[in-house]
Amino acid sequence: MALATQARVLVHLKKNNGPVRLAAFTDCILNFFGYQTGTGTVYIQLHENRLIVSDTAFTPGEQPALMKHPSFCPIINLQREEMESLPEDVASRGINVGVAFLLESGDGKVLLTKRSQHLRIFPGIWVPPGGHVECNENLIDAGIRELKEETGLSISPTDCVNDQIKLLALWESVYPAKLSAGPPKRHHTVVYFHAKLKENLTAESLESQLNFDPGEVGACAWMDRELIVKIVEACEETSPKELSSDLTFSALVLNDKQEQCKTELPLAPLLKTLPTDNNMDRVSTGTKFALEQFLKL
Repeated sequence: MALATQARVLVHLKKNNGPVRLAAFTDCILNFFGYQTGTGTVYIQLHENRLIVSDTAFTPGEQPALMKHPSFCPIINLQREEMESLPEDVASRGINVGVAFLLESGDGKVLLTKRSQHLRIFPGIWVPPGGHVECNENLIDAGIRELKEETGLSISPTDCVNDQIKLLALWESVYPAKLSAGPPKRHHTVVYFHAKLKENLTAESLESQLNFDPGEVGACAWMDRELIVKIVEACEETSPKELSSDLTFSALVLNDKQEQCKTELPLAPLLKTLPTDNNMDRVSTGTKFALEQFLKL
């Protein structure tokens, strides 16, 4: 999930039909709206390069989106002295906006990518394709662009069932993911979309089109429902310990020559949960949440 290098689209907050204000880096969005359990429903609107998050609908009949953060979210666990000691360039950042696509093939498989080990945030973690939102770009166009840049796949709403790409859920993401790994450096709201492709666009037919950017992606894999269920079960919030598995999955990975090679990989490393000595190879907590919502569709 690459970060914008120039002007950024930032989260703004609107409560009880009051004024819109810029969200601070140390704001917990869910707590701002009075949700103390880590889960709540909100409405979003991208307007004038601001993602406005509100507790009231922007249009009649609008459906709210489910939003969540983990109980160990660094922002809600920051003590006042820790907030005051954050570097100015971090404390003044605001909350960035990211978009991620749960791309479901016509035969029911979901595309996950492994972030490059050289990235500054969440290196080596498995996530859906996605990234930042550029100025004057809508959320779906941002997801389509990031999907193309990261994986080489070019899709449009007309490739999807009912010609629609649907809002799935929102996740409040902080890096590092726990205070035990250090003070927060990045704070994002990730908007997850579900793009269900038409029947003819199967995982097998799309695999030949995968041409991922080695600067951002180290591997790509189409996950079937059995694997997704296993990944969702390995949740930091509900599992008392990491789950083991002898299952494998097929992935395209980069070899030493930076060439894409089809390889069989063990599923077990993807089931690692926080905290872990080696943070790489696991599926991100936010991705598990999004996949859980996908399974409920």
